[in-house]
Amino acid sequence: MSKQAHRPQRSCVVCRRSADQDELIRYVAAPDGRLLVDYQHKLPGRGAYTCFDSECITRAVQRRAFVRSMKNAQIDVDIESLIGQLRQQVEVRILNLIGMARKAGLVASGSQMVLATLKKPAEIAWVLLASDVTQNVGSKVRQQTARACIPLIECFDKATLGRALGLSERSVMAVTKSPLAQTLNHELQRYRDVMGEF
Repeated sequence: MSKQAHRPQRSCVVCRRSADQDELIRYVAAPDGRLLVDYQHKLPGRGAYTCFDSECITRAVQRRAFVRSMKNAQIDVDIESLIGQLRQQVEVRILNLIGMARKAGLVASGSQMVLATLKKPAEIAWVLLASDVTQNVGSKVRQQTARACIPLIECFDKATLGRALGLSERSVMAVTKSPLAQTLNHELQRYRDVMGEF
């Protein structure tokens, strides 16, 4: 019987929920005293953790939980800066994963290709629709995904989605069922949980 790999556990500094450290957001203090989001868990130094929840992050700042956890009264904590850092780092992670999915041949992009793919939806994990899509394309994609019971996520603009795919502007993309699609969906849900978007 094989042993499962040990996964380090950490606790949220606010709600005290214990979880695998990869399921929590890590923060470290920079040498200049600023609190940094360490989304990839790679920065050196003593870390503090919160849940992927905007309420836990806000309460951690309000209650000075980072100061207590890191035993450093000089930490400069700004909620807007933390949320901004987290947004940027999660976006980079998502867009990199989208690029990986394209290179792996798991993405159909562009309204015509996606609408054609939705006619045979068995292999589609989910569809991502740009926030600035035209009304006509948006309506067609929403109707087709609803009819096929395919999850639809609406975020990012056409230019950002296009850059992630290494193409010109793209209004919509569909991702084939795969472990990578599951990872991408997990990161998108984290983004929603913290940012309250889509």
